[in-house]
Formats: sequence, structure tokens, C-alpha cells
Amino acid sequence: MKHWRWLLIVCLISAYAFAHEGHKPLPTRGMEVNTETGKMILTRSARTTLDVQTAEVGPQNVSESILAYGTLVSPWNRHALISSPLSGRIVALFVIPGESVKAGQVLAELDSPELEKLQLEIRNAQTALNLSLKLKSSADEASRTGAIPEIRTFEAANQVQQDRVALEIACAKWRSLQLPAEVLETILQNPNAAQQQSLSLKSPIDGTVTHADLSIGKVINSKEHLFEVLDLSALWLKIGVLEKDLARVAIGQSLELTLTAFPGQIITAQVDVFGQFLDPQTHLGTVWASLSNSPQSGPLLLPGMSGQVRLMVGETSENVVVPISAVIRDGAERFVLVEEEQTQVASTYRKQSIVFGQRMGDVIEVREGKLFPGDRVVTRGNHELGGFFTKGVLKISSETARDIGLTVQPASSLELADTITVDGLADVPPSKRTVASAQISGSIARILVDRGQQVRAGEVLAEIISQDFQTLQLDFLRAHLDAELQKQILSNLGEARDAVSQRRLWEVESRLNLANGLRENIRQRLMTFGISEEQLAQLMNTQSLLPALPVRSSIDGIVMDFDKLLGHVVQPDEPVFEIHDLSQIWVQGFVSERDLSKVEVGQPVRVRFVADASSVVSGTIVRSGRSIGQDDRTLSVWIELQQMPRVPMQHNMLARVTIETGRLSAKLAVPRDAIVQEGARSYLFVRNADDVFERRSVVVGRSDDVSIQILEGLMPGEEVAVGGASSLQTGYAALK
Repeated sequence: MKHWRWLLIVCLISAYAFAHEGHKPLPTRGMEVNTETGKMILTRSARTTLDVQTAEVGPQNVSESILAYGTLVSPWNRHALISSPLSGRIVALFVIPGESVKAGQVLAELDSPELEKLQLEIRNAQTALNLSLKLKSSADEASRTGAIPEIRTFEAANQVQQDRVALEIACAKWRSLQLPAEVLETILQNPNAAQQQSLSLKSPIDGTVTHADLSIGKVINSKEHLFEVLDLSALWLKIGVLEKDLARVAIGQSLELTLTAFPGQIITAQVDVFGQFLDPQTHLGTVWASLSNSPQSGPLLLPGMSGQVRLMVGETSENVVVPISAVIRDGAERFVLVEEEQTQVASTYRKQSIVFGQRMGDVIEVREGKLFPGDRVVTRGNHELGGFFTKGVLKISSETARDIGLTVQPASSLELADTITVDGLADVPPSKRTVASAQISGSIARILVDRGQQVRAGEVLAEIISQDFQTLQLDFLRAHLDAELQKQILSNLGEARDAVSQRRLWEVESRLNLANGLRENIRQRLMTFGISEEQLAQLMNTQSLLPALPVRSSIDGIVMDFDKLLGHVVQPDEPVFEIHDLSQIWVQGFVSERDLSKVEVGQPVRVRFVADASSVVSGTIVRSGRSIGQDDRTLSVWIELQQMPRVPMQHNMLARVTIETGRLSAKLAVPRDAIVQEGARSYLFVRNADDVFERRSVVVGRSDDVSIQILEGLMPGEEVAVGGASSLQTGYAALK
């Protein structure tokens, strides 16, 4: 069909040329083309024969974008697992899966032999204290009348102290389980009456019960997750961004989310957290946005949903767009045919060079070119008509030159470096990264930091509820009270003077030393776990146990990663948070065994990061691993950077490291970006005197990471395209 149309056009033009002599009236058959002015007149019959169709150009909101993959996740403090601090048997269930609950609402109650044992311990301790108080009162009265020796009063006082310590320890256990204070007071006032008490399991957050695989009478243990509660009022959108795109993403950037579950719906949001964690396997960076469900309707957004994210780069603006079908390519140039006039007799069209931008479906943005809303462009028949305006050579307009980043420079002699290029990774020094852990088993009660948050050394990141921690506090409190008791006994015995044997004094002194030693040992363990001096003093003064164990950061830094939930049971030394101090970052390079003789400490290097490939960062080799890896047969070297790249640095960012091993004499050379490869052959684009670019085959020689030597095919002073050479290659391929 196309060949037929071309034949028709040629015939029409021929007929028109023979029919008009001396003047050029409006043609009634065929067409007239003026390549100098870029205009064409097409008769109605020719237009009908070619089936020329046009479409109106219109404005549309346009923004350059980055495509990424996103997943909805629950915020750290809006997803909780509930377990029991004690083992027991379920006696009452108050909720079912799918039911909404409030923070503090009782979900279930259970009977626990451990709880009954604790009540008995409190009752016995209170009964023993009541008895020892009566015996001390009787001993004091008998001592005043001389009926018993004074030493008996000291012994009675010591027994009161011992029984009081036992009672305080038992009460501290009760309070640590957050059991009702009024029930404890009732037990203390009437220890002989049994008090029936169940253990209540409460929700720590508002939300919906999503899991509760329980039944009345089921026996559970303290390690078992009994309920899962999810607050769906708000969610986080976790977006995985390619490492090369990280430099183009920033906080406040607009985005559009299209979920797989709702393909026709676009959800808008903004980037609110720039994550500092780079996945070591996929090398995807992470940015976050916040979304919410409408309280008026059921939750549409659910954790685990995924979809495509379009991150908008730059400001959204209303620009002219044209149909893709209207675009005609002429080498590196692109143009459209604009309909200037249409009558019953003929139509007039004008060639208009265009610089295009972002493509959106079947339309494309116009960045430069005289095209305005309301103009009509040819969308059918345009390729046949456009053939009359194509130059068939690579001659670049000023608009296209700006668009492709065209830069030209004369070929000259350049000094080349003798180099080797190796793979590299950004490496945060071990002293600048750490993991924060609980160091003792327990469940996460509170999370006090957010994604990517800057924290200080000693700052509390989370709190852990742990029975082991409660037991350790009780041991410390017991050792402290015992030490104080032995100290008081020793003081009382000292007042008795000759009434007490030396052996008795030695025994008490020994028990005091043992109690002091045990207290100091437990004190050091608690401080290692993150308890401060002020908290230990409060524990000793009030005999009230700390409800949770703090998880602290050991360094200043940024929160990198966290993959737990509220109520999640963590084991001793299990990492809870990862913290990085990004104030100092090295680059680790991997030098192959065959290049070892060329590399030494002190050599200058140039580093190019995948996340910011357009910039080069200088550095120096400062350390060597001094051993060859058995798996990859490489030597690790560490590079200290003289300046940071534009993109925020992250641990494990990929890089290419060029190490200078010597200098070569000046050679005729061009920048590496000027060379285009086609198979095994190398080409340059050389600008001629008439501003046409010629693709020329060249023979290349030695090279470094900046320049490449030209052995044949180029003369000094010839103008070579450096920037935009790849776009010229695309245009050249289109011509062919």
C-alpha cells in the first residue's frame, strides 16, 4: 500500500509540473513542496488518496517519573502480638477474629498455677510478717522487764526485717505482672482469706483482631502468641528504588500508586521518609510514604498489598502533548507536520521540529518547538509526506542539541594514565555500625523510634517485657535488701557488745560481704542490659520493678532496619535494630590476584557510584587486607574519599574503582564518552564544515577511565561529538 501511495504522489507531482508554466497557481491536482520553508500544499484529491488524518494538540499535566515497586506494611506501633506472661488455661474469651478492640480492652482471662503460687507466697509472707511483728513487740516488753536478755530483742528485730524483705519481693512480683493493685491490698489486709484471681490479657493498641486460634480450656505457655491485633487506620508504603535512581528521589516528592487489587484506581501520596538501608542482595534502596484508610468505610488498603509506584521527578506542569503517531524521525531529529489551513480545494502543512520529553501512553510531551494547544498535526499519512522533508544526514538543530546534551570538542593530545578498574562497595567502618539487642529474652512492648531516624548513643529505641528481666531485678532487690538487713543485724549485734560471741559477729560480717558481692554482680549485669544508675537507685528506694527492659543505641547514628512487631518475642542477643553512623564511609575495592603487584597503599583512585554515575569522587588507598580471599581470589583494599558524592551514602552501595598505577606520554585521544561500539568496532561522530555529523570508524589503542587513544581514523583538530554520542548513534541507525 505504501509503495502505491508513493507512486501516486510522484505521478501527481509530475502532472502538476507539466500543467503549469510561468506561474504557480494553487494546484488542483497533486502537491507542492518547498523544502526551504518547510511547507507543503496538498490538493484535496491527493489528501483523500493518502487518507491524511489530523488530531488536535492539547495541554496535559506532565511530570518525569521513576517507576518502582511498592508494598503496603503495617506501621511498627500499629501491629501487635499478644502473649501471656505466665502459663495457664483459658477460662474466658471476649473477642473473636475480625472484631474491633480498644487499647486496654480485655481479650481473654486464664487461670494460672503460677499466679496461684504467687498469691500463696504473698499470703504466707504477710502472715509471717504479722507473726514476727507480734514476737518483736513481746520481746521488747520482756526485755524492758529483764525477763529475757537484750540479744533476743535484736534477733526478733532481725526476723521482722527478713520477713519484710520476703513480703516486698512477693509484692514486687505481683506489680511486675501488672495485676490489680486493689486485689493485692485485699490479700495483704486479710491473708487468711483466699482470693480468686484470673490473669487478664489486654490489647496494647486500638485495632482489629486478625488472629485468635484459641478455645476455652486450652492450655497455653508464655512463649505462645495468642492474639494478633492490627490497626488499619494508617499504613506505610514501602518502595524499593533502584540504586541508580536514588539520587533523583527526595522527601516531599509526589507519587502515584496503582495497586494490583485496584488496577483502575490511582492513590496519591508523598515520600515522607528516605530510608538509609540498602538491601545487600537486591541493592534496592527504600523510601516510604504514609497512607490511610477512610474511617467512614471499611478498610480498602491492607498490609501485604502491592503495586506499581510512579515517583514524580520535578514539578508537575501543564505542557503540550502530541500523539505518538504524529512523530516523524529524521536521524536524531524529530518533527511533526502541522496543518496550517484546510479548504475545500487544498490543505497547507508546515514542518515543525520538536524536542520531546516524557512519554505517557500514546502521547508524548513537547519540550521545545512552536506548537500550541489547538494546533492540528498529521497522524495518518505523515510518514509518506514527511519523506519530502527528511535530510537523510545527521544535521542537528539547536533545540535537539540541547535535548541530547550535545557537546563537541577538537581532538587533541591527552595524557593517559595506566590504570586498573575493580569492583567496589561503600563500607561503613565496623566502629560506626552496630546492632541493638535486648541481651535477654522477652517480647517487644514499645517501639520508640521511626524509620531512618537519627539517634544518640544511649537513647532508648524500644522496650522489652521479660520475665527473665523481672527475675533479675528481683534477685537484685533481694540481694540489696539482704545486704541492708545484714548491715542492720551487724549494727544491732555491735550494740549488744559482750552479749554476742565473736563467732556470731564473723558469721554476720561474712553474710554481709556475700550479699554486697552478689548485689554488685547483679548491678553490673543490669547496667550491661541498659539500666541507668538513676533507675537502679529508684529500684532500691521504692522496691518497684522496672516494667520493661530498654534497648539502647550504643552509638550516634541512623536507624537502618527493623523487622519486628509489638509483642514479637526476641531471644538473647537477637538483633532488634541496626544503627549506622554515616559520618565516615570508606570504599572497599576488590583487586584481582593478577593485579596485586600494581597496587599499594597511597595510590590515588577515582570512584564512580552506581547511584550517581555522572560524578567522579577522588580518593586514596589507605589500607590493605593483606590476604587473598579463597573464594574470589581478590585482595580487599580500603579507600578514603576526599569528598562525598551528591547522593546520600549507604552501606553496600556499588561502585567502580579506578586505580592509577602510572602515567603515559601524551597521545591523540578523545574522552571515552565519544566512542560508540557496534560489535567489535569503534566509531566516532565527526562534525564536518557544513555541520553534518559523519560516523567514522576508528582504531583505538590504550585507554584509562577518562580518555581513549585513537590510532587511526582521526586527525588532530577535527571536531568530535563527546556528549550526546549515543543519541547520534540512535539517529544514525534510524537513517539506515
